[in-house]
Amino acid sequence: MPDDRPNILLFYTDQHRLSALGCYGDTSCRTPNLDRLAEEGVRFETMYTSCPVCSPARATVMTGWHIHTHGVVANVRDIGCNVMELPDGDHLLSRRLAAAGYRCGYTGKWHIGGAPWDEGFGVEHYGIDRLPVALPTTRGFEGQDFPGHGGGGFGYDEYKRYLAEHGWEHKVRPPEREGVRCMGYGILEGPTESTVGHFLAEHTIELIDRFAEAGDPFFIWHNNWGPHSPYFVPQDWYDMYRDVEIPPWPTYEWRPDRAGMPSGVKQHPQADTLGWDEWAEGIRHYYAFASMLDYEIGRVIEHLAAKGLAGNTVVIFTSDHGETLGSHGGLTDKGWHHFEEIQRVGLLVRDPRGFGTVGAAPGTVERRWASAVDLYPTICDLASAKFDADAVHGRSLLPLLRGEDVDWRDTAFVEFCGVNSLATTTITCRHGALKYGWNGNTTDELYDLAADPDETRNLIDDPAYAAAADDMRRRIYTFMRQSRHRAAGMFSNTRLGWWGARSFGKTPDPLNPEDWLVPLRWK
Repeated sequence: MPDDRPNILLFYTDQHRLSALGCYGDTSCRTPNLDRLAEEGVRFETMYTSCPVCSPARATVMTGWHIHTHGVVANVRDIGCNVMELPDGDHLLSRRLAAAGYRCGYTGKWHIGGAPWDEGFGVEHYGIDRLPVALPTTRGFEGQDFPGHGGGGFGYDEYKRYLAEHGWEHKVRPPEREGVRCMGYGILEGPTESTVGHFLAEHTIELIDRFAEAGDPFFIWHNNWGPHSPYFVPQDWYDMYRDVEIPPWPTYEWRPDRAGMPSGVKQHPQADTLGWDEWAEGIRHYYAFASMLDYEIGRVIEHLAAKGLAGNTVVIFTSDHGETLGSHGGLTDKGWHHFEEIQRVGLLVRDPRGFGTVGAAPGTVERRWASAVDLYPTICDLASAKFDADAVHGRSLLPLLRGEDVDWRDTAFVEFCGVNSLATTTITCRHGALKYGWNGNTTDELYDLAADPDETRNLIDDPAYAAAADDMRRRIYTFMRQSRHRAAGMFSNTRLGWWGARSFGKTPDPLNPEDWLVPLRWK
């Protein structure tokens, strides 16, 4: 093995749009540590995810394959995902690196397997008893095992113990000013040190110390739960943006005809009546979250320098996918459309070994296209780890990092297979003379069988039936929650206006989803 093998540190954020990275252009979001990383390394101007959904994108990092090949085509545990547990094998990135003499460490969100199936599909602990459970420590890593999203990481026992050891609690205050609550945001009562981001940074620092003491080269994959919602930040981080003016997106006023279009699944139901100020308040919390994560990334990078490791550690930053935040006429979340704000992500690479001499000069902006499928072969090349270049869909970025003039791709592909099979999911609710048909990917339907027994007149847009339609939607949502339907969260975002509906007689508590439920007998 070569003695000059670098350590590799991969920072991976969740649902991080480019406007929340200062180095990618004109924005009010402050990310000084990532900006510095761009100044000291190479910034890829046009980097595309493999899929604008969490689990598929993460499985691509581990395999170097597009999602139709690795089979994690939706979030694991969702209806429609072909592979619920990332299969083990020598082909996995962690296994390739271990074979090359690397110790692999893992921090934070995993989301490509490991959760038991005792919450659905009628098979108790199917994942544990009948399939090899995919967790970081069963796939070649040392470190944390956090299977899924975990509500932003707040629900895991290891984090709760961390809070208890320091005398902190996880408490969230509702936001100070009104906004688009579909995003889910609020003010954390504790200090920055009590946040999940700080907890994760501490873990990565511990891994660095442990691996450095052993003297082996290491690869650490540091995964944040954010800036994916909920956007919970301490007061001082929110105060950075409290009075910052957030200009409307250039596409905010765009109002296309979304009938039958996938993007309609993620358009906010009150997009035509919400004001930009309401969106802007949610974005302030989102930017505050991104700035807080930037601070934690900076702490880890500074620790590398303090340990004397910065000169031989390649630092990579990227994200699984982007975020909409009201762009393109009031879209929320991700998936369901082809727009840049969810498909294009940041990619920063700092290789301190010979930059400007045998490599690209610090501060280089690389405009040739990169893809998430390139991470696997790039990391393997950095580690001198053997892999079959013909068996992966990506291509090593090392020639670009070295400033070489090579023939490069002129096309990029992004896939999306839906979430919870939502594009083809329908639910019918019959209550009294009314029948409500929820169509996951197009216009809903409402029929009054007393007046129209042949169901020929769709009354969904009839103002006289607006209150009845709201009631039926609540009934469907309650059924989905009580029966543990996997698309319940999607339904609430699109049909109820999650965190923000005003038609149910009171303002729902943004931190209590139970406020959306109604008494319902369904079995």
